[in-house]
Amino acid sequence: MLGKHPLLLVLTVMLAGRAMTLAFIGRAGGAGPGDPPAAWLMPLVGDAIVGVSALFVAYLIARRVGWCAWTTIVVWNVVAIWDALSAFVIHKTVPWPEFFMIKIFGSSMFFAAAAMHLCCLFLVLRESGRRSFLGDPDPRPAS
Repeated sequence: MLGKHPLLLVLTVMLAGRAMTLAFIGRAGGAGPGDPPAAWLMPLVGDAIVGVSALFVAYLIARRVGWCAWTTIVVWNVVAIWDALSAFVIHKTVPWPEFFMIKIFGSSMFFAAAAMHLCCLFLVLRESGRRSFLGDPDPRPAS
């Protein structure tokens, strides 16, 4: 049911949760209680893009092979790691302590997202991952 890459697929679908920031983009820089500081607009948009595009990436993982799918998956995870770590920098320079995720998880939420993306990268970049997406021949000699 989950295809050849179940862990990669599950992690990617979980990372679609980053799209929850869509709810906060319109409030960035607002003066209301709990509104994110204006500096958070870019990390919020980045999270929204990563979260929404996770569904497309999950489709590629489940249904596609080839250079385009593999490259898209790799690039998506690299950009998402950059986005998560950039959000950490914004968090340290312009805190938004009212955000419920920060109240629950603190700064670790940025590193947890980055670690999940790093796991995805590991799975797709290792030899078996490359082989299953790209059809590379098994380098081991036949017995």
